[in-house]
Amino acid sequence: MTSRGRAINLNVRQAGTEDRFRARVLPRLMWPGSFGYQARQLLAEHLPVMRGEEDRKSAWRMGRELLALGRHWRCVPFHYFRYRLYRRGLDLAECRTFLPETVLFARLLPQVNRDTVLLDDKIVCKRVLTAGGVPQPRLLLSGDASSAFWPDGMRLPLQAAMGALPAHAPMVIKPARYSSGGSGVTLLMPRPDGEDFSLCDYAGRWGSWLIEEHASQHEETAKLNPSALNTFRVITCLRASGAETLYSMLKLGGSTGHTDNSGAGGLQVRVDIDTGELDRFGYDRTMHRHQCHPVTGRRFAGHKISAIKGITELAERAAHLFPQTPLIGWDIALTPQGPTVIEGNSGPSLAHIQRTHQMVAPILVSRLKELRNRPLI
Repeated sequence: MTSRGRAINLNVRQAGTEDRFRARVLPRLMWPGSFGYQARQLLAEHLPVMRGEEDRKSAWRMGRELLALGRHWRCVPFHYFRYRLYRRGLDLAECRTFLPETVLFARLLPQVNRDTVLLDDKIVCKRVLTAGGVPQPRLLLSGDASSAFWPDGMRLPLQAAMGALPAHAPMVIKPARYSSGGSGVTLLMPRPDGEDFSLCDYAGRWGSWLIEEHASQHEETAKLNPSALNTFRVITCLRASGAETLYSMLKLGGSTGHTDNSGAGGLQVRVDIDTGELDRFGYDRTMHRHQCHPVTGRRFAGHKISAIKGITELAERAAHLFPQTPLIGWDIALTPQGPTVIEGNSGPSLAHIQRTHQMVAPILVSRLKELRNRPLI
C-alpha cells in the first residue's frame, strides 16, 4: 500500500471515530446538563403556565399520559408541559405527534448533522454562502478580544475598529460562534450624542464577534412589526433527491428589543409555503395564541407574503452548500431588494416548529431516520 493510501485510511478512521463520538458518546455526556436545563424550564416557566390553565385534564389523566409518552419516546416527557399537551382538547394519539427535545437533539440530530461548525461559526458560514453567491448582509468587520479584521484578512487594532466603520449607517454586531436565541445580537445605531459602543467590553464578554450591515425589511413584514427585523425561519432537509422545505414560519419581534427572539416577547406564525398566507394565529413562548400583533394590532389572518417562493427557494439553494448538515434552520429576511440569508442554524429550534405546525413528529422523525448512517466518503 502506498503512503498516500495509508494516510487516507488513517484520515478516514479518525473521521469515523469522531463521527461515532459525536453521535453516540457526546449526547450521553451532555445529558445531565440538558436534563437540568429542561427541569429548570419546567419549574420556572411551564408549571406556572399550567397552573393558570383552566381547561386542563384531570391529574389522573395527565399522569397516565405522562407515563405513556415516557414509554413511547423513552425519555422524560418534559415536552408535555412545554407544548401544553395537558389541555383537554388533545387526546393521547395527538400528544404522540409532538416530538420531545431530548429525542431530536440527543438521538436523531447527532446521527444526521455533521460538520456543524460550518454553520455554528457565523464567519465561516458567511464565507461559504458568499462563495455560493447567496445574498446576505455584507460583512464589515470581525475579530476577537485582541484584534479586528477586515473581510480580506487585514488586521487593525481593536481600539480603532469602531472608528473605521461607517458613521451614519445602522449595523449589527453578534457573537461569531455558538450563540443561540439572539444572545448578544445588538443593533448599533448612529449616535448623535457622540457616545461610543465599547467593542473591547463586548469582545471581553462574548469572545469572537462580527459586525455586518443591518438589513432593512420589506413593507410586507414591517406592517406587522416595524420595530424589529422580522425574519422567516425556514427548515430545509437535504435528501438524495435534493433540498426540500419542511416548514416555514415568520418570527415577529415583540414589544421590546430589536430582535425577533421569542425570549424577548416575540411571536411565531406559520407561513403556507405554497401560498404565502399567514396562519390565523401566532404563538408566544408559552404556546398562547394571538390573532394579531400585540404592538401594531395587525391581524395575521389575511396577510400574505408574496415572495414566499423566493424565500423557500433561497433556503433550498443555501442548503446544497452544506451537504453534511441535512437539517438546517435558515433565518431569512425579506428586504426591499428581495430575500437575504441572515444565518443558518445547525440545531433548528424545535419549539418554533411545534408551536406553529404542532403535529410534526411523524414527518420529522421519518426524514431524519432515512438520513442516518450515511457513509463518510
